[in-house]
Amino acid sequence: MNANYYVIVGDDYAKFSQQPNVFTVSELYKEMVDDKAWPGENASFIFGQGIGYTDREFIETSLKNRSVDKVYSFSPVATLADTHKHAEENVLITEPRRLGKLNYAFDLSLTDKIDRLSDHVTGQHVGAMLLMEAARQATIAVLEYEYCRDSSESFGLVLDRFDSRFDGYLFPLPASLNTVIKELKVSAKSITVVVTSTVIQCGVDIGSISLDVTLCNSRLLNKIESKKSQTAVKELCRRVDEALEQRLDIA
Repeated sequence: MNANYYVIVGDDYAKFSQQPNVFTVSELYKEMVDDKAWPGENASFIFGQGIGYTDREFIETSLKNRSVDKVYSFSPVATLADTHKHAEENVLITEPRRLGKLNYAFDLSLTDKIDRLSDHVTGQHVGAMLLMEAARQATIAVLEYEYCRDSSESFGLVLDRFDSRFDGYLFPLPASLNTVIKELKVSAKSITVVVTSTVIQCGVDIGSISLDVTLCNSRLLNKIESKKSQTAVKELCRRVDEALEQRLDIA
């Protein structure tokens, strides 16, 4: 690696940082405290994965104060509305970039608030569950852009199938998703598509995740869901009654 390039990753990837010019957030802070003149002239910094928003801002400001003007950070994350999330730290992708008809690109943007999905990580690579969630968010976002934003109808999403393929490790470095929609059926009542997100890092195809999704009218979908939920509760109560009767018979 060029001696003037440095990569920063989150503390969860401490094992990955055990190589030249790669720092965890904590290691970077220590280096900056120990050496006020570091990193010197012509240094460039690249943000990897697993860094919280507060740390990103603080590091960028600190590096600029040290006359470092080449800092490669992240684009803004996709909106909560487009990803169907309640908290920004749970959004794993940046705002979509339209590449062509039914084709979008996203950057992967992982913070340090993802332990629920990555507590098995070895400290070197990004776990598959995170990629699957990122692809799910990308799927929701592209469907919002293509079919929901300008429609007078309100749609709900039904996941029919979820397939994944992985050909290599994804490391905590910059990565992107190339997301393509394949339309299977488009009608006034529903839209059925297959959305495939290919994960790319350093120009290499790491794997792909495909979701078969049907968009249905929200009012109709809510009625179906409510009816099925009521049926599930009734069936549970029936089974509990049956189990209790069997116990009483045994007693």
